[in-house]
Amino acid sequence: MSAEAFFAQTKEGNYPITVGVGLEKELVVAVKETDAVRVAVIADQTVGLKWGPSVLATLANAGITAELFTFPAGEKYKTQETVTNFQNQLLRKRFGRDTLILALGGGVVGDVAGYVAATFLRGVPFIQMPTTLLAMVDSSIGGKVGVDTEYGKNTIGAFWQPQAVIADIAFLKGLPKREFVSGLLEAVKSFFTADKEALALVDALDLDDPLSTEKELQDAVVRAAKFKAGVVARDEREENERRILNFGHTVGHAIELLSGYAMPHGFAVGYGMLVETKIAEDLGILSPEDRAVVAKYLVRFGIAPEGLKEFGADDVLETMKGDKKTRGGAIHCVLLSGIGSVSTEGGQFAHPVAEDVIRKAYRSLLPA
Repeated sequence: MSAEAFFAQTKEGNYPITVGVGLEKELVVAVKETDAVRVAVIADQTVGLKWGPSVLATLANAGITAELFTFPAGEKYKTQETVTNFQNQLLRKRFGRDTLILALGGGVVGDVAGYVAATFLRGVPFIQMPTTLLAMVDSSIGGKVGVDTEYGKNTIGAFWQPQAVIADIAFLKGLPKREFVSGLLEAVKSFFTADKEALALVDALDLDDPLSTEKELQDAVVRAAKFKAGVVARDEREENERRILNFGHTVGHAIELLSGYAMPHGFAVGYGMLVETKIAEDLGILSPEDRAVVAKYLVRFGIAPEGLKEFGADDVLETMKGDKKTRGGAIHCVLLSGIGSVSTEGGQFAHPVAEDVIRKAYRSLLPA
């Protein structure tokens, strides 16, 4: 099956997104087009050990000088301390403005490496090479980079667009099922908001052996990536439409933070979708029938109301207030109006929701 390539548009220009299997040539072409002299490959220790040597060999065989830098795996290491450590390593090794950062890994690596690129010597180019489904369908696209703080997820960062995204789904071979499903839930989020037909691709996937359904997997990644790239092209700085990508994230980020990041991002977003569709139903925006469809669909991925019992409604609400999606002191949510569409009342893609409405919806989902 041949790779599929398309372009993401930004104010600074377009960059290619390539999805396929075995994209070594595409990586070399992307690196050489930046005119970089040295490449700093940033990965977490797990990915660095598994995929770092082969990526370095690919670059070396093409005459490209590259060095691998790693940090411990996990969301809890997505911090300013980690970024500063990489910046200091690069400075000590005399990396200059002719440096290219290659982010090799999942969303955490992409955010960290991208933020290093955005701030090192006031900005050097970088390429995203995602190794998880979550990063392929979402975080590697759009230029959001940064770190977490004690006050919330992604609360410090920048917009720094990559030079290219190389999404080689061969990296997904052997990916733990839980991690694969976490990424798939992020794609499902996009399909619920704007691409109802793409849910059929998700239904066709073999969750235990995703590459056995390679065509459907590649098509699903392409559909989700194209959707996000299109939204970002129209609203790069999240002034309005890009907020559609936050469906499930307002509640989901709070749950993820309260779990101490023990809950994978996609699962937290899944619970967020569960609550936020109930909010939309209670506000008369989403029909009870469509809300039930979403709830039933999420059960396939282990997202059921019982999982909400671990987090109290008041704790979730208090955490949501510190999220960057809160504006003017009001919590904003993306509200489905149907399967594949969201409410755009007043021309807005996210809407203020009263705390008592959120609390009531959350508590109503809890099993008796």
